Amino acid sequence: PNARDGSLQMWASIVFAAVGLTSPVAPARHLTAARAPAPAAQFGWGRPQAAPSAPPPQNARDADFARRQEKLAQRQQTAKSAPKGQVEVTFPQKGNKVVYAQQGDNIGKVAAKAGLRIKFDCKNGRCGTCQVRLNGRAAAKVCQGATIPGGATRKLKITLDNP
Repeated sequence: PNARDGSLQMWASIVFAAVGLTSPVAPARHLTAARAPAPAAQFGWGRPQAAPSAPPPQNARDADFARRQEKLAQRQQTAKSAPKGQVEVTFPQKGNKVVYAQQGDNIGKVAAKAGLRIKFDCKNGRCGTCQVRLNGRAAAKVCQGATIPGGATRKLKITLDNP
């Protein structure tokens, strides 16, 4: 035993005497082992869990994600029920009249189905009287046989440039 162990034993006897214990535990290693164990419920461990039937509370992000997933599932279900290649065509100049057409259908015939008459002057596309806008962007000339675009198009808005 060295001097350090003796001084540690002396301090241990002083501490135990101050607390009111009559026989101190001699070796210093017993002092470290005498610590109280950490409580089991620290940081939420060991707590009784809530009933599993109650769903966990959702924050705003989780609620928004769930809402978006539901909307996506509804859109996918609607797409599965519609015939393949069917496009919903809207004519804003006819009071947002909606007509259903197939991809590749002639725009002139689809407009006639909606009750719209598209004017033709030159019939070769130079004058631009037959020009329409698809979704407000792409220009198509009906007299040259413009058709409903294919691909992932499900909704289309056709606006006449010269009503």
